Amino acid sequence: MSLRHHLSLPDDRAENTVDIWYLRRRLGVTQFKSTRLKRYLSLLISEKSFPPPLPAMVGHVLRNDVTVTSQWIRNSVEAWLDNFLPPENAAQADQTAMRAAALDMDANAGNLRLIRGGKVA
Repeated sequence: MSLRHHLSLPDDRAENTVDIWYLRRRLGVTQFKSTRLKRYLSLLISEKSFPPPLPAMVGHVLRNDVTVTSQWIRNSVEAWLDNFLPPENAAQADQTAMRAAALDMDANAGNLRLIRGGKVA
């Protein structure tokens, strides 16, 4: 296989990972500059179970901290974004769903009829 062939292959990392600027857009904090964005992401990781970045090789050491060159696994980020709800919002959503289910059951109960011996009572 020639070097040219290797250079023409798509970069799988581009599809499977995301960078800090992608996260800035997806999290809706486009006004954040790099320093504030790094701090924000670090807090999300430590306090809200946001996925950590992939370890980066700096010299001869692996580093796990958030930098402007950090990369995250796309599927982990998307799963977190799709499933994240603060606990107070999750509880409110559960209560709303229970109320809606109770109203549906009440409405359906009004349509029930008792049958005795094949005749509607």
